[in-house]
Amino acid sequence: MHLYHQYVLLRSPPTPDVALPATTGTPAAVLVVSDDPEVRDFLMEIAIEEGYGVRCAVSESEAATILRHERPGLVIGDLDMASRTGEKFLRAIGRSEADREIARFGVTSSNNAMIGVSMDAPVFFKPELDGLREAVARLFRGR
Repeated sequence: MHLYHQYVLLRSPPTPDVALPATTGTPAAVLVVSDDPEVRDFLMEIAIEEGYGVRCAVSESEAATILRHERPGLVIGDLDMASRTGEKFLRAIGRSEADREIARFGVTSSNNAMIGVSMDAPVFFKPELDGLREAVARLFRGR
């Protein structure tokens, strides 16, 4: 059983505007942006298992609101959201002077390996998301 599922059994499931508890001394937080509950849960699970606090957003506008008030160390954005603006949102974070220090990872079911080059950010491919857990750990170890 994964840590996230244990958390859900102990408390009510998180809603997009509720922060999950972080391990004491957590060096950074992760913002997960996805309108797909399965993808969102899986990405949250990875961050929690690695010991990081997590915030969730179901849309780019909700994520932008969170970014105005909080400074996560990493934004993991689903590029396959219904609004089709996930890629644009992650690119905007990279261009924003205020948000430039925030790392960005994308996740997609697309088979276009060049998408990461166009975004100037690592992209991990669903459903496996090979290497994502290691990339998150490496990112925060280096900070």
